Amino acid sequence: MVEATEDSVPPQPGAEEAPAQAIRNWLAKRTSATALMRTLVAYNHWELPITERSSQAMRTSNAPPEPWLYRDAQKRPRLFLFSNRDAWRRYVAAAKLAHDQPFATASGVSLFTRDLSALHAVHIDPLTDDALTLESDLFARLNVVADAVRVERALLQLRRGTARVGAQLAAVRSFAAWHVALHDSPDGARFAHAPDPRRRSLAAVFTLNDAFECFAQTLDAAAQSTLRRTIMNGETLFTELLDAGLDGIVFNCQGPTEPVAFAPAFARLVLETR
Repeated sequence: MVEATEDSVPPQPGAEEAPAQAIRNWLAKRTSATALMRTLVAYNHWELPITERSSQAMRTSNAPPEPWLYRDAQKRPRLFLFSNRDAWRRYVAAAKLAHDQPFATASGVSLFTRDLSALHAVHIDPLTDDALTLESDLFARLNVVADAVRVERALLQLRRGTARVGAQLAAVRSFAAWHVALHDSPDGARFAHAPDPRRRSLAAVFTLNDAFECFAQTLDAAAQSTLRRTIMNGETLFTELLDAGLDGIVFNCQGPTEPVAFAPAFARLVLETR
């Protein structure tokens, strides 16, 4: 069984992976821990073991699932997650279990935006070839990545017109850790611009450090020498975007997720959301 740790290797843009393949890629040092966490968070089909009481309640009401927690010899609670039922069957065979287990299907965003501090560890596909242990020192980072993925989905839904607009705009506004690219000069700082064949001034804004790094790596040495990253909350960011005289805003312009562009009026729309 392996343990995930954070590293600085930028992930490569690509199609969404299943958890097992993402774990293999991370072990082979082809991607970073942030890229691995993105996959775990973005996965929408986790099999979550739940208590029998919760299973019965879910049959008759909309009660949220109550996870079944494994307690080790020191009584420390551990959460088990399975990427599919086959992984569960392999675990049952390896652990020589005989009892049935009720499950609920859960998305990674719903799981990893929760407060995980009561857990000692999260185990992905335990007792299988692709098992992964997420220790408690990674929980804060998982929360950050999960928040970012939730906001990235909100931006895409808003761009495509498929969102419940109020809820998605509120998610964008409440996001507390926007990564903002600035260029410093004797006249002060200005927003760094996303590449654009029409040479418009499009602010480059990012949800996570990996997206900022993908952008920074595309710049020449002169541009990199004046580049600075700062973290802003939504209120500050969209107020400054609104006052910057821009032609538009591009989120994650160089990956690893799909870039999303808006007109400058998007900043006002976000700020007017309550």
